Formats: sequence, structure tokens, C-alpha cells
Amino acid sequence: MLLNFKKSFFVICVIAFFFIAGCGSETDNASGDESNSNGSDGEENVNLVFATISGESIVRWEEEIAAFEEENPNVTVELRDYDDDYYNQNAVRLFNSDDKPDVAWFWANGFYHDIVDSGALLPLDELYESEGWNDVLTEQTLESYTSSDGHKYAAPESIVLNPIIFYNKKAFEEAGLEEPENFEEFLKMGDPLRDAGYIPWTSGMANPSQATALLDIAIKRTVSPEHYQRLLSKEDMDYTHPDIVDAFRLMQEMGSNLMPEGVAGIQADEARAIFAQEQAAMYSDASVNAGPGMLGSELPEDFELGMFFYPEFREDAGKTIGYYDGQAIMAINDTGKEEWAKKFISFVMSKERQKVTGENSSNFPSRTDLSEEEILEVYSEVEAEMYKEMQEEGTHIIFNTVMPGAYRPAAVPLIQGLIMGQYTPEEFAEEFNSMVEEVHE
Repeated sequence: MLLNFKKSFFVICVIAFFFIAGCGSETDNASGDESNSNGSDGEENVNLVFATISGESIVRWEEEIAAFEEENPNVTVELRDYDDDYYNQNAVRLFNSDDKPDVAWFWANGFYHDIVDSGALLPLDELYESEGWNDVLTEQTLESYTSSDGHKYAAPESIVLNPIIFYNKKAFEEAGLEEPENFEEFLKMGDPLRDAGYIPWTSGMANPSQATALLDIAIKRTVSPEHYQRLLSKEDMDYTHPDIVDAFRLMQEMGSNLMPEGVAGIQADEARAIFAQEQAAMYSDASVNAGPGMLGSELPEDFELGMFFYPEFREDAGKTIGYYDGQAIMAINDTGKEEWAKKFISFVMSKERQKVTGENSSNFPSRTDLSEEEILEVYSEVEAEMYKEMQEEGTHIIFNTVMPGAYRPAAVPLIQGLIMGQYTPEEFAEEFNSMVEEVHE
């Protein structure tokens, strides 16, 4: 009898223990669920990490993130920005590391192909279909964003025109100058501008983007359209052709006639500051530099800003502008947040967000289903002028965007040497040929 009582008491104690433990577990789980919800509709809280480069684009991305978070109150997006050269060189490692972002901005050329090959990116083919991007992006863009395996791993969030020459209208007036009609007039502008107290021309020649952009535009101006296409397709990789040597000669003459001493050491931000402080009459860089976070906020109130495309050298080459659609946004694989990364990309690419691109950037929308009126109503006068001139003069693919990732770091010191007079144009052509062969091995 006593034994049966003890057995019954033991069973009751065990049951009571598991009942109490179960209640405690439910309480803990409830607390855990609450900590992962937004407290209003029970949606799980999400923390996304977005990676991009430092500089002028930050203003635009802060606005995109704020708008996305407002529409998705359970989502917080952390913005991580990196020096562009470091980011370019280290993205393959970063996107495959334990510290990888969930979604990222990167250039859709150069090392982008290595990132794709590494398996770091999520295919976005479904979004191209479901969001209608196949119908609203240019054929050129769709082709360039299709990787060798047939998939699309990124989307073009905007387009950039490069390089543009911005100029101080007061400086031109004081020097008795107007916008040049051809390269010969352009190269003769140095002395009048110096006499008026200005550095004629500046740019960030220490920056790979603008050093290679100068070579790109010079080649585009001196070769026939057919020859340029052969260079893009790699059908022709001989850079000692007389027409291309003409491009190298123009670059060197720009160095001696227009550029300041030590131009090879000038960084992009420094060049823009020299122009904004009215020390230089002309400043060469991409269209984005006219935006609210850059010249738009840096110029004195009475500064009259003008712009023109690099002038014509040969009639059949025209005066087209480099069209860069490689401002790409992509989702990183194996983060556990791939669906939210895709939602963020879709949001940025939506017609509503593309319409307001110009409020915080001088980049232009990548979508083609916006009217000129819709686009230009949010841009400044000089930005609208760029867009209209692009429509009139036409565009071309930028040469350095078809080159491998190792090209720009290898090309920059050669370009700097050319403009500083360390090589003759013919010597540079031989050196450039050898470099291009090496980066393609």
C-alpha cells in the first residue's frame, strides 16, 4: 500500500514537472516570436545589409532605403559603403565571405564576371519576367546583362553618361571663348584660359574611372564606327593602328595644352573641388557629378554651369557620348534573405522609383517606358541639357566596360605616363598593346 502511494506520488511529480516546463517553453517561444515581429501585424523583422561604394551615390541610396523601409516597416536596411577601388578589387572575396551583404550595388563589367563565376549571385531571370524588365530595358542592356550561362544576375538601376566636360561660363566669357566645335579648337583653349587666370581643364587622373574614360573617348573620336565596333568585339586588338595612335596623340596634347602640373596625382574629389572653387575653367567626369550631392550643392550660388560633349575629331565618328548601363544591383546567394533582397531590387527598379531618380542623382533611369517630360521634370537645367544632347548626338558603348577586371589597374599608370610625356604616342601604343595581351591571357 505504501509502495503504491509512493509510485503514484512520483508519477504526479513527473507530470507536474513537464507541465510547468511546457508552460515555460511556450512563454519563452512567445517572447522570441515577439522579438522578431514588428509589434503591429506580426510580420517578422528583417535586417538587410546593402553594400555599395562611398561618395556621391550615398545620398541616392539613403533615399531609396528610407522609401523602402517606409513601405516595409518590418525591414531595416543597413548601408555599408566602401572605397570604390577597394570594393572593385575585393568584391569577389567579400560576396563569398561570412560578412557578405544581402544585396549589393556593383559595376556590371570587369570583376562582375568573376563574381558571377564564383557563384555568389542569385539569378534574377524570374524578376525580368514578372516585373516586365524584358519589355522596358534596351536590347543592348538585356544582351549585356545576360551572362554566358544564359542567366541574368543583376539589374541596371540607372544609366550614366561619361565623360562630360563641365565648364564655368564666366571663365569662358572672360577668356573670350565659346564651346569648341572640334578638337582643334578645344586644344587651343589653354592659353586664353590661363591668361584669364584659370587652370584650363582638370579631372581625376589618379582615379581609374576617369583615366580610362579619357582614353575611351579619345579612341571613339579618332576611329571609324566600324573600327570601334571591331575593338569592342575584340575582333581587332591592334592598338598601333595610325587612327588609334591619333587618339594617344590627342591625349598627350591635352596633357601639355590644357592640364595642370601633377594632373596624374589628382583624385576625383580633388578635381571637382578645384572646379567648384573656380580655379579650373573645365572639369571632366561622368554625368553623375552634376547631381545634388556633388556640383549641385558644391558650386557657389552665382556660378553659371555649362556642359558639352567632347568635340568632334573626324566627321564619321560624330560626337556621341559614352552610355554606361553597368550601374547594377544584385542579390547575394545563400544569405537566407534572398526573397527580401529581390523585393528591394524590384522596388528600386519600379517605374515609380525610376521616375524620381533625378531628385538625388544625375544618373538617368534605365527604363525606357518613361516620357521625356517625366524624366526631365526632376533634373536641373544642365542635367536636362545632357539628356537632350544625348538624344540628339547618340550614344556608344564605353570601351573599358568590355575589358577584363585586370584592365583598369594595368592601364592607369600607362595613361598617366602618356599625358605626362613619359611616352611618345607610338611608344605608348606598343606598351598598351602588350598590356592588353597580358590582361587577356
